[in-house]
Amino acid sequence: MTAHSDLQEAADSPVDDMDSAAAAISRFYDEAGDIDDREQSDDNNEQPEAESQSDDDDLDVTGEDAQDDEPETPAIDAPASLTAEEKAAFAALDPKSQRYVADLEARRATQVQTATTKAAEAQRNAEASAARADAEAQARFAQQLKAFGDKMAPQMPDDRLADVDPVAFNRQYAQYQIAKAQHDEFMQQVQEIGAEADNSLSETEMAQRGRELMAIPEFQNEETRDAFLTRAETAAKVLGLDVGHVARNATAKEIKALSDIQVWKEESDKYRAALSRQMQRVREGKKATTAKPNAAQPSSSEGRGVKDAKQRARQTGSVDDAARALRAAGF
Repeated sequence: MTAHSDLQEAADSPVDDMDSAAAAISRFYDEAGDIDDREQSDDNNEQPEAESQSDDDDLDVTGEDAQDDEPETPAIDAPASLTAEEKAAFAALDPKSQRYVADLEARRATQVQTATTKAAEAQRNAEASAARADAEAQARFAQQLKAFGDKMAPQMPDDRLADVDPVAFNRQYAQYQIAKAQHDEFMQQVQEIGAEADNSLSETEMAQRGRELMAIPEFQNEETRDAFLTRAETAAKVLGLDVGHVARNATAKEIKALSDIQVWKEESDKYRAALSRQMQRVREGKKATTAKPNAAQPSSSEGRGVKDAKQRARQTGSVDDAARALRAAGF
């Protein structure tokens, strides 16, 4: 009997049979509850796959969101050359744009540094050239003053005037003494000017040579500087040069050339030593080589026959004699 039939039976039953109606209604609800439980169970059996798929979808979506949230490249620090406002604007950029701006700023900084270095070097060269020109001008001026002073040197009065007119001679000699004292003072000043010009020129040349030497990597590096100068000094001695004169007056190019000469000499000495050792081994190998045992050695008579045949062939120029000489030699 189904729940609907029981309910219908309870409805058709007399009113006084309340117990029967109540029992029928109770069975209806119990049966309806069983049906719901079975339907819920069936729904639960079908639901896991969907729920699992939903869970997977949720995981995938979460993963995609996490991947989308991560930047392509990590953010970088703003270049130090930017102002506070520029750094704030830089921080608002995406990492790719930040990298682009940072690369541009780094290239600009490199270009500025290169230009600054070149400008500083050009300024140093200009100052050195101006100082050298000034020192050379002072030296020329001192030479010109000396030449002028030599021509203006006072002349002592003629001694013969003392015999003719002693009073005039004494007067002229007194004037000569005064002029000579003045001239000597002038020439002393000229000499001081010349010495100052020479010192200035020497200092300028030394400073210029120092800058040129510092441009040489081997001299600039303190660890290789002594070896560089030692090679130049050694080469100067080998070439018979005055080492003191080289140290005082040689230019940076000349010192570099002397150092290179010594390097080439040392490399040449090493090559010749290695070649000598190799030739010594070859000579020792030839001495150690002996004739094979039981090898036929040419007799003295055979040697004389070969020699005679060659001599006849040279004298006569005959083809037959040449053939005999070849046969005698074993060809």
